This record gives sequence, C-alpha cells and structure tokens, in this order.
Amino acid sequence: MGWNQLRCTRSSHLLHDISHEAYFYFAHSYAAPASGPESTAVCEHGRAFIAVIEQRNIFGVQFHPEKSGAVGAKLLENFLRLPA
Repeated sequence: MGWNQLRCTRSSHLLHDISHEAYFYFAHSYAAPASGPESTAVCEHGRAFIAVIEQRNIFGVQFHPEKSGAVGAKLLENFLRLPA
C-alpha cells in the first residue's frame, strides 16, 4: 500500500500528458508479473509488476486513480475521451 511511480513500457492512451514523475496510490497485495505486450506501464515494489494494461478496447490499472489526486483525475479524463 502506498504511493509509487510508473515506468512506461510503450505509448499509453491512459497516461497521455501525465508526467513520468507522477505518483499513484496502490492498495493491493496482488500483482501480475511485468511481461506481455498488453503492458503499457510497470511499477517496482520488491519486483516489477504490471501497473497499466491497454489492448484494443481493454484497459486496466493496478492502482486507484480515484485516490491518486490530480494525476488520477487526468487518467480518468483520458479514459473518458477515448473513442467509443
């Protein structure tokens, strides 16, 4: 649990215009290993794990955007601006 930074592994619609120095709030003990083409950002906490996935119309984050302040609000705004 706590605040941590992401490392982008490829271009991300969700993280568009969000600083690579931004912190996001994590509150989970489960984490998927950092691998796979769907991974767009990873995080480190003991080991690397997937923090953001994007593939076609599937999006997911491991952290809580609603508890991550302004950067979380920007991520949600980016999601809402995606074409339907």
